[in-house]
Amino acid sequence: MKKIAMAIATAALALTTGACMQQSTPQQLNTTNANSRIYIGSLSCNVGGSTGYVLASSKSLDCVFLANDGVHSAQYTGTINKVGIDIGYTKAVHTIWRVYSLGSTRGPRDLSGTYVGEQGTAAAGGQAGGNWLYGGPNAEIGMVASGIIQDAGYNLAMGIGEMSIKLKR
Repeated sequence: MKKIAMAIATAALALTTGACMQQSTPQQLNTTNANSRIYIGSLSCNVGGSTGYVLASSKSLDCVFLANDGVHSAQYTGTINKVGIDIGYTKAVHTIWRVYSLGSTRGPRDLSGTYVGEQGTAAAGGQAGGNWLYGGPNAEIGMVASGIIQDAGYNLAMGIGEMSIKLKR
């Protein structure tokens, strides 16, 4: 019971925090982060809908990475799996990840790999929440997504997220 109360409190916090943040476009993120030494671009993903099965869910991804120069890009496909509390259903949505390289210089075609981290979202028509993931080549890439998505379904989810992406050929 204590864990459920904590999940509800966290979801409420995510909604409150997310209510202040509309999702930016990849071009806006590139402009905002133009002076960052670690920001390398944005990963814009169409995320498939799913039904939460209390403890887990899995969604398909179809993504485009736009480098911070606004010119170079690459397409990726993959899945995002969640383990934790996941109750309800979500419609297909569009999410944008800010991508940071914490080591080597990375190009648009250098993101393939597996990422893990935390996620928390709440949806009641609109969806608000945030996610952060870490991993990829040499475990040197961090990704952050947060904001509000309209008409996303009805769902409460929080726990551990695992995303695997690979370059489309």
